[in-house]
Amino acid sequence: MAQPSTQWSEVVGDDEQQRHEDFARVITGLQSRTNERKGPGRAFHRKPVAALTGRITVPGGLPEYAAQGLFAQPGEYDVVIRMSNGSVVPQPDPVPDIRGFAFSVRGLDAPGALGGTTDRQDFLLINWPAFGFRDSRDFAELVPAAARGQKALAQHLISKHGVLGGPVEMLKQAAGMARPFSGFATSDFHSCAPVAWGPYAAHVHVSPIGASRNLLAWRDWGADVRARLQDGPLRWHVEAQFYIDPDATPIEDGRAPWRSAKETVAVMEAHALADADAVEADHFDPWAGLVEHRPLGEIMRARKAAYFPSVQNRT
Repeated sequence: MAQPSTQWSEVVGDDEQQRHEDFARVITGLQSRTNERKGPGRAFHRKPVAALTGRITVPGGLPEYAAQGLFAQPGEYDVVIRMSNGSVVPQPDPVPDIRGFAFSVRGLDAPGALGGTTDRQDFLLINWPAFGFRDSRDFAELVPAAARGQKALAQHLISKHGVLGGPVEMLKQAAGMARPFSGFATSDFHSCAPVAWGPYAAHVHVSPIGASRNLLAWRDWGADVRARLQDGPLRWHVEAQFYIDPDATPIEDGRAPWRSAKETVAVMEAHALADADAVEADHFDPWAGLVEHRPLGEIMRARKAAYFPSVQNRT
């Protein structure tokens, strides 16, 4: 098995600052148009499914490459979890969608990724193993078209990829949205973009522990989660998937699932519903975390530019 490597690097384009400012304007513009129709809310993952509270336990004995940052020492921390549907416009649960799983480890006091100190470490995951786009430029072009409907999306993809490539890209998008999803308690979730792990780099994943499937969960994802909590805590392995080389684990390409081993670095347990209003008022941000887990890659750098103005644009 290939060993985790510290020889990763980021490639920062000369035009990134301007592109990321443009990206932020696209996102907040899309958000504003949705706000006008639906009221104030998030740019993406606007529909909450469940808000949970619990604990995350970091074990002792992790290998050196895994025992970094939050995971450097064994311990227990409070955690807040927000589960969501990813669409720009809220839609019924049975409609195919990207599903979001954000968890925020609380009670920290350490140097932060944005400077100063931070009291939290946020990880934002989805049920896709990779993004459907290489970088923020692709995303900024794709999402406004998708928000206008299938016809606008098809026109955009044909314009970008041609009369042959456009339909192929449409099929890829449709296949991604139709990815089987059994529920928030029974599905894996993935960061799709890397963070620093001390001197290493990793993707973050969660994998459910011992959860049996409910074949009717699709009717109401939140009701399924709440019913399970009545029977006992929900549990997940928190896994890190480490950078090994630029081909198997590219830092800058959001389309590529990483091909390296995963290491369990913690167990997360949700034991109760959280204050839903407080969780909705909060903002989960991949840059809200430790400097040892600084987000990496162009997509994460674009998020840094877009998240704060998007939070301001909720009201």
